[in-house]
Amino acid sequence: MKTDRKYITEEDARTVFPVRPADCNKGDFGYVALIGGSIEYSGAIRLAAMANAAMRSGAGVASIAAPRSICPVIANSILEATLIPLSDSSGRMIFAEDEFAAICGRYDCIAFGMGIANTPETAKAVEFLLQHYDRTLIIDADGLNAMAGLDRGIIRNSKARLVLTPHVKEFSRLSGLGVAEIKADPAKAAAPLADELEATVLLKGSTTVVTEPERSLSKSRRVFFTDRGCPGMATAGSGDVLSGILSAICVNAEDLTLAAAAGAYINGAAGELAQSRHSAVTMTAADTASAVAETIEGLLSKGGK
Repeated sequence: MKTDRKYITEEDARTVFPVRPADCNKGDFGYVALIGGSIEYSGAIRLAAMANAAMRSGAGVASIAAPRSICPVIANSILEATLIPLSDSSGRMIFAEDEFAAICGRYDCIAFGMGIANTPETAKAVEFLLQHYDRTLIIDADGLNAMAGLDRGIIRNSKARLVLTPHVKEFSRLSGLGVAEIKADPAKAAAPLADELEATVLLKGSTTVVTEPERSLSKSRRVFFTDRGCPGMATAGSGDVLSGILSAICVNAEDLTLAAAAGAYINGAAGELAQSRHSAVTMTAADTASAVAETIEGLLSKGGK
């Protein structure tokens, strides 16, 4: 099978943002739900939404769904986003089918897993989303760890447009490959998993690889690379910020693979901007989130948008 490999460019990333006519409204640009958080990792879901990372990246509406007992903490961090309390026990989400069904019915894109904790309840939620959600589903962090234990047929048969965002260790759990083998050739490792799970795979690393599943191909497989980013992004929460960006870009995307690659490009460029203002030692993921808006503004201004 022919493979087209390329580094995503600023011009490529710009194309994923739709033109906004004068008579547009919030519903034209997608409803996004970010589902995550736990008593141990309340910051993860806050980072995904921080500075309204999802809305700063173009979503019309962003909602945060998190365990009920940590919602008071999260509420202090959000303004425009709405909050969906989820059933919980001791600060961890307890899967409730009616709550997840309501989210599935309303939102055009769901990003699931940031800081949610790897529990049997998380696995139930992932399985429900795969079986019942039919729009764009981004799975990250402990959502991926829970997915690793599911029957592969459940994943392959999902009606959702699926985007998986593992780092190398999460990818190892999903694929069964060793870390050294994955690092030796990330693009070679990612393609078979994309085919097996029928998902767009975004494998995070110093050079991030985004590849599409075989079922989406017309002539050849596209593999996008981005080396945007910096050492300062090697800190807790960087992936959570990426999930917030991806959710907003992918919700409006006809080309899901290109949109995922554009999100990785923007996340890396925002990290570079954050490091230029702080340092590789002192910057945090929150600094990257704070730089998202300016990064996208610069990108769009060069294209006259």
